[in-house]
Amino acid sequence: MTGSQDPDPAERGQQARMRMVSFETFFKYYWPRLVRYLKARASDTSLAEDVAADAMTAVLDRWDALLTHPRPDSWLFKVTTRKLRQLEARARDHCCLDEDLASSEGDLRIAAAGDMWIEDHLDLIAGMRSLPDRQCEVIGLHYFGGYTLAETADILDISIGAAKKHLHRGLENLRKRQGLPAALRTIRRISA
Repeated sequence: MTGSQDPDPAERGQQARMRMVSFETFFKYYWPRLVRYLKARASDTSLAEDVAADAMTAVLDRWDALLTHPRPDSWLFKVTTRKLRQLEARARDHCCLDEDLASSEGDLRIAAAGDMWIEDHLDLIAGMRSLPDRQCEVIGLHYFGGYTLAETADILDISIGAAKKHLHRGLENLRKRQGLPAALRTIRRISA
């Protein structure tokens, strides 16, 4: 995704605004990317779907204001990332969030039964869910969302250096997991 092929940030912002011809166009383009990012990031796929639905409702409610936003897609991912963090923190506080490996794998298997994309990338998503939150967010935004590291850093309100560090550490952690070199090739294929 990165390199000389990337359009400059102004051009990427223009491309994002062009997808805002209508809410339906915006929804069709960003919904699958948003859901994939959240399912890879969340401890629970149903929580990811709820956050994605709430975020798209927020986009619709703010549609006129977002038409003038420099990067409406970045706003969407920033809002969903924050909302997911808040909901997971509340669930942890109330001891109703299963974050153990067995629960996560069970949740993914159930989700894979109804979602071919999850089924095709089960090892990758399980590996990403095992990462620290920030590493998972950076990898998800950069590869699934298609954002540059600078854009990813902006969405997460961190420095570019921190985004690079989290990306490197996250990819290294995925490499260390047994059987994930193929998943890393999958990440690159997904983002191509």
